Amino acid sequence: MNVDMHPPRVAVILAAGRGERLRMHAGARPKPLIDLLGISLAERVVRGLLTAAPIEKIVVSLGYEADRVRAHFESIGSRCGVSMEFITVANWQIGNGASALAAEPVTGMESFLLTMSDHVFTPDLISDLIADPPCPGGIRLAVDRDRSTIFDLDDVSRVQLSGECITAIGKSLASWDAADTGVFYCSAGLYDGLRQAAAKGEHSLSGGVATLAASGRASGVDVTGRWWKDVDSPAALRDAEEHMLRVVGGKQNDGPVARYLNRPVSRRLTRWLVRTSASPNQLSLIVFGLACTAAACMAAGPYWLLVAGGLLAQLSSIFDGSDGEVARLRFEQSEFGGWFDAVLDRYADAILLFGLAWHAMHTNTAGLYVAAGFAAVMGTFLNSYTADKYDGLMRDRIGGRFRIGRDVRVLLVAAGSVSNQALVTLWLIALLMNGEVVRRIIVCWRESVAADSTTRATPPGVGRPGE
Repeated sequence: MNVDMHPPRVAVILAAGRGERLRMHAGARPKPLIDLLGISLAERVVRGLLTAAPIEKIVVSLGYEADRVRAHFESIGSRCGVSMEFITVANWQIGNGASALAAEPVTGMESFLLTMSDHVFTPDLISDLIADPPCPGGIRLAVDRDRSTIFDLDDVSRVQLSGECITAIGKSLASWDAADTGVFYCSAGLYDGLRQAAAKGEHSLSGGVATLAASGRASGVDVTGRWWKDVDSPAALRDAEEHMLRVVGGKQNDGPVARYLNRPVSRRLTRWLVRTSASPNQLSLIVFGLACTAAACMAAGPYWLLVAGGLLAQLSSIFDGSDGEVARLRFEQSEFGGWFDAVLDRYADAILLFGLAWHAMHTNTAGLYVAAGFAAVMGTFLNSYTADKYDGLMRDRIGGRFRIGRDVRVLLVAAGSVSNQALVTLWLIALLMNGEVVRRIIVCWRESVAADSTTRATPPGVGRPGE
């Protein structure tokens, strides 16, 4: 079923429509320009395509407020480093099939991706779609079989399937198997279907697909489980925001405090921060500044400042989740950004423990605070240092490590400050952190011994499992 040996290098985005329901909600802006958590719908579509496929050129069909929409896409192309080509569709009002057909002179005979400016999706949906190209003269449509995840069942385009083959498509189908996600992988044959449908007075994209389906040239790619959303109403926009915040608000290595306390709050902060001009790295610096302020308060001496420092420390831990969430939502992740955030976190850990130790110095025997502070700092840094190596060794064998990391430490600092138990808190952190490091050493040693025993028990010339 292969048209081209290479992945699609061209994408077509239909951006000609008026989008009345959503446009009126968003201050009469054209639909592609409407904001979805910090960037426009149009930019989300473009970045989703570029993340998953080697797109070299994006063709945009224009209609309603063409000049304004064109200027916006041009700015996106400049930021994303991709070529933009535009087609102004004279008869865009008659249907999105006319907008798609207008792209024929630009795409030529090359296969291409096609989607709408208001259909957002995760890049893995595109990866699934392009893994199996269309047959010569045919098209492939990403379809979703899970009706429970479809936001508006009454408005969705419905697809009947026989195996992979599409047998019918339309919003009025009484019996249907999957939903049309609005994302296509097309050969130039799409234009044949659109012309034949237009000759019968049918100017929708679905009409062109139905024409191709009648000759066996339209098939579906099951992308069930991949997230997508047709954002064509205020309610759909809100639902998309909630889903995206849930997805970015959590990482695999989150500890219990981060998962159940910090993330639910940081997501609320992120909803606001993502619409500001603050970069993720700037947010990391603000978090670091909060931690330094917290340490200064704790070190100052009076109990009320100790409490304030503890609360600020926990606030910095909550806020620490937002920089990464903002980066993921705005497609601004970078290797430097992740590394820079980790470096600042380690500095913040040491400064917070120093602030607490300094407070303890004025209220306890000097030897006790020195020993507690040193043990806490040592355990903290060894806990962080051993985490990646331990995960690499143990993830496949025992499912990873026990999550006792920065979120737990900062909460303990906050609790110890509020309860005026600085020295006890330092010893508790020292015990937990060093205890976890010792546990990792023991587990790794046992696994190493078991692996060595398996190696010695394998006769020469006989491969071990997996070899």
